[in-house]
Amino acid sequence: MALKNVYIPYGGYWSSPFIKWQGAVSHVSSVLLAAETAKRWLAARQVSAESFDGIALGFTVPQKSSFYGAPWVAGLIGAPGISGPMYAQACATGARVLAGSAHEVETGFKSCVLGLTFDRCSNGPHVVYPNPNGPGGTVEAENWVWDNF
Repeated sequence: MALKNVYIPYGGYWSSPFIKWQGAVSHVSSVLLAAETAKRWLAARQVSAESFDGIALGFTVPQKSSFYGAPWVAGLIGAPGISGPMYAQACATGARVLAGSAHEVETGFKSCVLGLTFDRCSNGPHVVYPNPNGPGGTVEAENWVWDNF
């Protein structure tokens, strides 16, 4: 099926570089880095963040304060009134963000969606899950990145 309403202008996309595992920015929040990169990219091309009526955010590895990632990033780039879905599909998150954004535009639900993805695998979180049935109420734990690689 050909999309009728979806248009991504030439140069209307960017990618920040992939950084070496445990490299120079392994301690930096990729949420903040992605928002700052997006804000600079939009400013350099004189695109107002207010031109978006939705945001689609993709990341696989949770980070501190990423629970409300979509509205947080929207606010950081200067579009505090928008939000949207957050996608996490290891190794296919970017494709899901594109498909989801295109779907929202094609169906008329949104007219201009900012699709933004980021991740930080270095220093992934150690997640603790409640387990009331565990011996003595002990928790279950997972190293999000290590245990899944």
